[in-house]
Amino acid sequence: MKAPIIRHGNWEDNYDDPAHPIPSLTALDIQGIRKSGGSDMIIVVASPLQADERSQHRLLSKIELYLGHIRTEAYRSECGEPTPENTSIVVRIHPQSAAPIFDLLERCKPWVAENHATLRIESLETIQ
Repeated sequence: MKAPIIRHGNWEDNYDDPAHPIPSLTALDIQGIRKSGGSDMIIVVASPLQADERSQHRLLSKIELYLGHIRTEAYRSECGEPTPENTSIVVRIHPQSAAPIFDLLERCKPWVAENHATLRIESLETIQ
């Protein structure tokens, strides 16, 4: 049985900076809820992310948004108690993003773990 796809409006409705690789700081990009409890929440960075202060701040703010969601009663009622074993934040990032961004993400792993999730970094393969 396929999981239902629930769209909570158009992504563009949440964009506060449409030209940036992280266009929205107010919406979860993708969340897949596990039948056994927990979820995989995905941040999509579809174009190369530079290492400028603004981009680093937006990335950290996006991760904080996801961590804030994990701490809500709504999350717990839908997904159960979050743990690093059942809850992941996956950053699907453009492979040509700046090297310091990948370093920043690695340094975020303990922060995410302290907030009951695992941070995974995956290369976003471009579609030709």
